[in-house]
Amino acid sequence: MAQVQEQPIMLGNRGVGTASINGGAFRGEGGPLHPQLVVPFTVRFDNFPSEAMIAIFRVKATLSSDQNSFSRNIMCRPAVEELIDNLPLRSFPTGTPTSSTDLRFWLSSAELENIERLRHESPADVFSMYVSVEAGIGWVKTFNQMGQEPLAGSPWDINHGMFSEVLPFWTCRITPIRVEIDQAHWIDRVLPGVGYDRLRLLELTFPPTLPDHSNAASQFDVARKALDQRRYGDCISACRGLLNMWEKQFGATRSNLVADVVKGDRGWPEGDIRRDLLDVLWREVGNVANAPHHPEGDVNAERFDGRDARLLLLLTAALSEYVESR
Repeated sequence: MAQVQEQPIMLGNRGVGTASINGGAFRGEGGPLHPQLVVPFTVRFDNFPSEAMIAIFRVKATLSSDQNSFSRNIMCRPAVEELIDNLPLRSFPTGTPTSSTDLRFWLSSAELENIERLRHESPADVFSMYVSVEAGIGWVKTFNQMGQEPLAGSPWDINHGMFSEVLPFWTCRITPIRVEIDQAHWIDRVLPGVGYDRLRLLELTFPPTLPDHSNAASQFDVARKALDQRRYGDCISACRGLLNMWEKQFGATRSNLVADVVKGDRGWPEGDIRRDLLDVLWREVGNVANAPHHPEGDVNAERFDGRDARLLLLLTAALSEYVESR
């Protein structure tokens, strides 16, 4: 179970509250065109009198794979949030209120793939990352409040609403926050939101129908989902299903292989190396894809990892694209 970590908010040498990030609240938004990792950032300030209100008016956050945000560890562009409008992250005179805002990390396809690689390398059901927060904090002097004396010389009366003066503190520090995220939560709440469940590893053109199956793309989705969920043997087995569908489509048999059908359709001459390449790839991918169903015949069948499954999925996708354009 993922744990929520709090870090003190320091002004100079004094703590004025805490900041936290809950990995269980992460979500993805924007789809494949504008993928964003949305990270709720929660603040709980100590109580201060109304005349000593403080607020965070700006946040710059960096996502990294290590507590030290060196360039090689940074996962994506920083999230910058301007919070001057209504000052949502501010202190209160009484109670223990918390307030939060969303940090939006915009992700490129390469950045998303890198985060996915790091996630797959995590051996546990929980994987971790760090959020480093640079916060601008100021003392807030507010005017035009109900029951407050008008500001001398101000041209703005109470009918114009409240207005504030924010006086920034020079030194503010928040230790990087370690965030733990459940693998299942990432799969269910993050990947679909950024369109990763619809992302293809290659641009493919699938036919609308195949024998005994309404759409080859749905079978590809079965393999892709298994890879996302780290069920690598199931991913590889699903690739075998795709190859079987193509063999039925072409009416291929042991004496009339897929490579021979494609060779005939494309008019390749005898001895054409393309026929041999397709035949070797098709047979070898099929042999490996059969292994999870026959572990007794392959001592390595239970040793498939994410790299193996991704390779088989890429090869199957490439073969599907190649034979589809007959």
